[in-house]
Amino acid sequence: SDVCSSDLRLCGMGPPSSGATTVFGALGILEKFDLPGIGKDSPTAWHLIAEAQRLAYADRERYLADPDFVAVPVAGLLAPDYLAARAQLVSTERTMPSVAPGNPAGVKVSVADGPVQVENGTSHFSVIDRNGMAVSQTSTIESAFGSGLMVNGYFLNNELTDLSIVPEVNGMPVANRVEGGKRPRSSMAPTIVYGPDGKVKLAVGAAGGVTIPAQVLKAIIAVIDWNLPVDQALGLPVIYAPGGNTVFVEAGTQHEKLAPVLTGLGHQDVRLRDASFKANAVEVRGGKVIGAADPRSEGEAAHQ
Repeated sequence: SDVCSSDLRLCGMGPPSSGATTVFGALGILEKFDLPGIGKDSPTAWHLIAEAQRLAYADRERYLADPDFVAVPVAGLLAPDYLAARAQLVSTERTMPSVAPGNPAGVKVSVADGPVQVENGTSHFSVIDRNGMAVSQTSTIESAFGSGLMVNGYFLNNELTDLSIVPEVNGMPVANRVEGGKRPRSSMAPTIVYGPDGKVKLAVGAAGGVTIPAQVLKAIIAVIDWNLPVDQALGLPVIYAPGGNTVFVEAGTQHEKLAPVLTGLGHQDVRLRDASFKANAVEVRGGKVIGAADPRSEGEAAHQ
């Protein structure tokens, strides 16, 4: 099922994908702050984005899994009062010394956090046609050639690796543990943003495993809050904070200067990360449909 938020209408992929709840949860936390006023060139903006990610990713690890097996509290995770309470944990002046999952409405069983796992083998495309119809599609087979087996011209996937290899932690079950017939949790975050007029404004998504929500979050903020054209939005560096205390800033970009600033704010483990980002998007701006691909990737934009 789709996950949608109000005002500007954002629609994304529901569980077992963790993409929409992570992206929309972080956006909800950031609503407390004046990101347009702070601006893209301020280290404070990127600090806040990292803090919101830390909280949203912590919830992702605790609660997101196949809803046929686990009661995923989607409504609770995206409830305005819940996100407002999570936002109260975030400060412009200092980092949170630690993060933990929240306690949203709708939690029915106790589950433990699973380990973060590396994902590969994903692709994404975004399309808006001349009639304003939009598609944002992410697909994955996990690793470069999936399972390495081909049937009738199709590579079979290897998505078992998207389930947690650890079934329980401290005697508590992990929500995304392996079970027969269970769909693995993904990070896919294809998103469509509708403007106040009800028409499509942006179709966006990415490849890159667990970095996907961070990429999509950055792109939406850049287009909506900072009013950047979509190609500039995708070109901005990515900050990635997957829960815990580690924050990754993109090597070889102006974000390298962020590292000492973030450390000064109390971030305990700031690391440089080589770019492996593959977002792409299509935006409607000034009546024109404009496509863009992440400049770090092999992706390209096509126009008619």
